[in-house]
Formats: sequence, structure tokens, C-alpha cells
Amino acid sequence: PENAEREVLKGVSFNLRKGEILGIAGLMGSGRTELVMTLFGEYGKITQGTIKLDGRQLSIHNSRQAMMQGLSLVPEDRKQHGLILIQTILKNISLANLDQFSSWMHIDADAELNASMDFAKRLAIKTPTLQARVDSLSGGNQQKVVISKWLMSKPKVLIMDDPTRGIDVGAKYEIYKLMNDLAEQGISIIMISSELEEILGMSDRIMV
Repeated sequence: PENAEREVLKGVSFNLRKGEILGIAGLMGSGRTELVMTLFGEYGKITQGTIKLDGRQLSIHNSRQAMMQGLSLVPEDRKQHGLILIQTILKNISLANLDQFSSWMHIDADAELNASMDFAKRLAIKTPTLQARVDSLSGGNQQKVVISKWLMSKPKVLIMDDPTRGIDVGAKYEIYKLMNDLAEQGISIIMISSELEEILGMSDRIMV
């Protein structure tokens, strides 16, 4: 926040169950994005209350700590906060997970490529090569790259802020199917959406 002393969120308390999709609905400006960005350690400072995962209290001050403790966030604005548009698809997928492929300051390029290809196939990213620049992709495929990056971090909780914003109907369906598959695997999903039909159709529970 511009003013670190300003109280942005107050009295927010909720539970997230394993393997469910919790929808967050509300008007623009109601604090939805501020809430999830704070949980992810990249907005405000939590002055009261706690965040617990599997009964263990978390200490989160930045996105790196959030990721290491099982939280990942697909941001609302993929071009500004989710992607490096001039980089390749490969580098965008692996960027947040390079520690999985590195040792002694050396990156295992083969392991990085193989893991990234697995996620590209799993999410059906339409591209002839992972060496293509990510800004050459359609909006739906760009969003799949962002989701791939955060799934590679093996989250227990996946936060998705307006995940189908600005993408076509076919890509929306693929992302809906992916979300349901992830929930069936036991990943808990928090989804923000500005589309009421999407909230009603996808959520196990809804918080307003």
C-alpha cells in the first residue's frame, strides 16, 4: 500500500478445505485482490491473526516464503505480474522453480526442459517449441504458461485471481477442467472472479 499505516482489510476470517474450490465474489474495489495478495506476502502487512496450513502456522513476508510453504498465486494481470513477455515459454515456466534444477550455481538444462515440457503437454499449451517468446502466444495460452509455472512449485493451495479474464471460450473450458482435476488431486483452490456465472458454476463454497 502507498500508506503502510492504512488499514486495508479488517475482520477477514475463513477456512479453506482440502480439495475444494472456494470462490470469492464481490464488486471491483471490494478488496478481493488485496486479500489474496496479502496472503501471498506481496501486499500488506498482517498485524493481527494467523494463517495456518495443515494445522501449522505460517510466517509469510514475501512470495518466495509463500511458495516455499505451499501457496502459489496466479495473478490477475498476467502480462504485468505473471510473465516476462520477451522471454521464452521455457524460461517463463521454470523461472520460479530454478532451485529444482540447480546445484552449485549450475542449472541442469535437460531437467529444466523435460519438466517444462511435461507441464506444457499437461496444459496443452499450443506452441511448436518452448523456445518461442511468450508474447507470441494467444491470451489463453499465456495464461496456461502462468498456471504451469505455479503448478511446478507443487502448491497445496493455488490462488487464482480472475483466471479466465480476457481469454476465449475454448481456453476457459480447458482451465475449468484443469481446476476440477487439481481439486480432485487434493489441491485447494481459491478463485476470484468478476463473472457471477463462473463463481456459481465452479465453486464448492462462495465467500462474498
